[in-house]
Amino acid sequence: MRVFLYALVATVATIALASGQAANPSGLPELGITIDRTTRLLVISPHPDDEAIGAAGLMQRVHTRGGLVRVVLLTSGDGFPEGVEVAEGVAHPRASDYRGYGVQREQETRAALQTLGVARDAVTFLGFPDEGLCQIASTYLFDKRRSFESPYTGRESPPSTERVVRGARYRGVDLRRELERIVSAFQPNLIALPHPEDEHPDHCSTHIFSREAFGVESTEAQRRVRVLHYLVHFGQWPLTAESGIGTTLSPPDGFPRTESRWVSLTLTATEAETKKRALLAYATQMQVIGRFLLAFGRSNELFLEREPVPTPACWCDGENIATEAERSKERRTSPRP
Repeated sequence: MRVFLYALVATVATIALASGQAANPSGLPELGITIDRTTRLLVISPHPDDEAIGAAGLMQRVHTRGGLVRVVLLTSGDGFPEGVEVAEGVAHPRASDYRGYGVQREQETRAALQTLGVARDAVTFLGFPDEGLCQIASTYLFDKRRSFESPYTGRESPPSTERVVRGARYRGVDLRRELERIVSAFQPNLIALPHPEDEHPDHCSTHIFSREAFGVESTEAQRRVRVLHYLVHFGQWPLTAESGIGTTLSPPDGFPRTESRWVSLTLTATEAETKKRALLAYATQMQVIGRFLLAFGRSNELFLEREPVPTPACWCDGENIATEAERSKERRTSPRP
């Protein structure tokens, strides 16, 4: 699934720090949002590092202004063969190697988020399978009998210490229930999650599960909760442009025109530098996709508001699972004759 990244990110680049707060030459509107002690930000991430790539500056802003931040990671990033081979120094990783790699990535995430002011007890790993979310969304979204088995870790359920719902297994219904329980307990009024146009299957699948859990596409939910979408994977972006903390991140060329609206959060010099330090804390990822990670270390962060219409495709093994998820939901919620 990640093949499209590897050829682009073989080396790690050094990004120079720049002082001051950068302007936004892209001409995008600034994120107009009041952040104070009443702000309750929930960041939903497919893998360790996505949360910092997409919203490290936003998390800092909420923390420094007295709001609350909660981060939920659907996977521990334990299905990354190239990363495991480099980190563990093995040519043919075994299930134990993948599991150990996931533990290491969790440790890096907690360290990175602590840099951003997010406490350890505000970080939740759900332990679902890396590189398996799309299969769960396509085949196991509403199936209560069968569970998915990770070809990497050999697991069919999250580690016992990471189950939010007792008896949770690798089934869509369990992942949805866990997200529902987290949202119900935390009661966020600001949510940051992957955009459905993200080309990584785990990312667009994360959007599907989030939408299933709390209906981010509904008008009612939009009124109660401000929803921001971040983008990580789209072609060669953002490696196609000059990068560094003194530069501004602009939307990728060729991004589909939908009802979504791009907005920019301009970071202070301190926020931008702290975001770079947080990205550097993902040591295992810096070894293999470092240049890609640091390409997001700019003077701003980008978000898209509003759900795109029509629903973007989410491809998994040649199947548009977004369409199938919509059909399944219609069948599940339609009144019986």
